[in-house]
Amino acid sequence: MYNFANKVKTKKSELKGCLTLFENTLQNIMAKFLEQMSKAEQAKMLPMVNNFSWLLMEEIAQRAKNGNPLYAPEGTTRKNYPDFRDLVFLPKQMKELPLERDAQIDTQVKIGLNCPKPLEISMPLMITGMGYGVSVSMEIKKAMARAAKLAQTAVNSGEAGFIPEERELADKYIVQYNRGKWGNTPQELQQAEMIEVKVGQGASASDGFEVKYEEAGEHLRRHLEMKSGQDAVCPNTFPEVKGPGDWKKLVQSIKEINPDVPVVVKIAAGDLAGDLDAAIEAGFDGIVLDGGGGGTAYSLELTINNFCIPLVYAIPKAHEYLVKKNVRKKIALIAAGGAHSPGDFLKALALGADAVYVGQPSLVALTYFQLEKMPVGTNPTQLFLYTGKHTDQLNVDEAAQHLANFLQAAVTEMQMAARLLGKGALRDITKTDLVALQPEVAEVTGVKYVSYLS
Repeated sequence: MYNFANKVKTKKSELKGCLTLFENTLQNIMAKFLEQMSKAEQAKMLPMVNNFSWLLMEEIAQRAKNGNPLYAPEGTTRKNYPDFRDLVFLPKQMKELPLERDAQIDTQVKIGLNCPKPLEISMPLMITGMGYGVSVSMEIKKAMARAAKLAQTAVNSGEAGFIPEERELADKYIVQYNRGKWGNTPQELQQAEMIEVKVGQGASASDGFEVKYEEAGEHLRRHLEMKSGQDAVCPNTFPEVKGPGDWKKLVQSIKEINPDVPVVVKIAAGDLAGDLDAAIEAGFDGIVLDGGGGGTAYSLELTINNFCIPLVYAIPKAHEYLVKKNVRKKIALIAAGGAHSPGDFLKALALGADAVYVGQPSLVALTYFQLEKMPVGTNPTQLFLYTGKHTDQLNVDEAAQHLANFLQAAVTEMQMAARLLGKGALRDITKTDLVALQPEVAEVTGVKYVSYLS
């Protein structure tokens, strides 16, 4: 009994010693931690500061390195940029019934109703303008043209204008009338199903640019009519337009060349009332409205993140303004820049657009299944930009089929949604089928705020 009691006493003593040791160790750890916390300025880094990021630090460094303006690809990097996610559809269920699964949904679109030959497409989705050489490769241009034909829609030439190889593959071809006057001869404009006067773009406003002679291949040099050693320049304005009154003359001159097809204007979403008034006065058959969230091949970082109105705000305002001016039925409204999914596309239509240009999603669909061809860690732009190092790796036929698949799947989903909304045509879906989840979105778009439901 005595031995047992001594053993218990010894164990308690050992345990007490362990606890004391643990407490001392913990105190030492806390002391060191508090000492380090007193030096917090050593741990705090700029990316932890509001509105600072590694990307912003890199942008500052690039400007500091060479003293030149900073250009970048892709779209805005702004946080919480307004988009279509703050809008949701209200399904029909009891008061009004949805349509059956086999109900036919009309997806046809006509642009330029007052023209002898309006642009007629099977879906309200078109492939956006990406210029050969000034943006993407010839392989990408061919793939987009083939995809448009497969999907029975239209493809836009982009800012380099008419490309013979693209025209040969496309069924419905939109030619951009551009400030550089590339691919804009009368013979080339006469081969278009629609002509789009490119005035501005969401990511770059009306900023001009240069194509460096040394970065252009022989084929592109001939197309841009480059003289030996000289860069090709796209100015900020059209040389023939000296003021607002000259736009009407420009439209008339284009219609003299190709009098049957629609002539539309592409503008960045800025001073909507002023720009729309000018477009109405000029006699354009449609407005392409490019939102501030749109992508780009190469634009000023300043304009990408600090210019133009988000598309979700611009569409309803433009639609309402055209209705107010009593010209909405004869002037088409085409949305571009910031719509990425079937839900976005359908919401753009509901807010007032007749059709939607598909840009960044097109590039993803074209290239996603071929990115494995490039070395690990290579930026995907190297597969589709003209200056990319791996453009020759693109399988044009496969890329075209994948983009056509995406467009067809998107329209099928939009048809399914229309049935749930009880609508027999995509054009019948309006903002009354939507609610806004944020009061400021409701105020700007004119869509009812969700609180009205209660």
